[in-house]
Amino acid sequence: MNRADRHDLRGLRDKYERMLALRTAHARARVDPFFVEPDPRPEMARLAEEYPGSLREIDTLGLDVIAARIAALRTAEARPREAQPWMIAQVAFHRYARGALAAKRWLAGRRAITPALRSAFTRATARLPRGADAGLFAEELETIAQPPRGRLMDVVHARVARALDVTPAQARALVFGSTRP
Repeated sequence: MNRADRHDLRGLRDKYERMLALRTAHARARVDPFFVEPDPRPEMARLAEEYPGSLREIDTLGLDVIAARIAALRTAEARPREAQPWMIAQVAFHRYARGALAAKRWLAGRRAITPALRSAFTRATARLPRGADAGLFAEELETIAQPPRGRLMDVVHARVARALDVTPAQARALVFGSTRP
């Protein structure tokens, strides 16, 4: 995966627009005594499920950076072939992270991956809410069940790196390292 389509870019823009709305409401509640901030937890839970890692971003990115990313994504939607590397990396990261997390939940603590379990997983991915994403890890169930150093996101960054033909450190930097759009 070394590109993103309009749908992918629109989804990424949606993520940042939702983050901006949450951050703006929170900032307004701090300065306007008459404004009651809606409970952000349900929306934050949806963001985390749809875009794993987005809660890290919402805590670390400035409002100006979020707004700049929204503008950059809007431009890229019109010309997907000109999508910036960070956009492509984030689309890949969210897809692989959703898949790894769905596969991990399906495994539910099972560590011994037998041929029967692998076959059951393959059949089940068609019924999982994130089945297509989970299916990306059908050949790596052992790694999902017991990730190196116990860190599932390291597995995800390694998959992003392979997809983009970069190192895992470069993949991580593309996904979360820059504070600029």
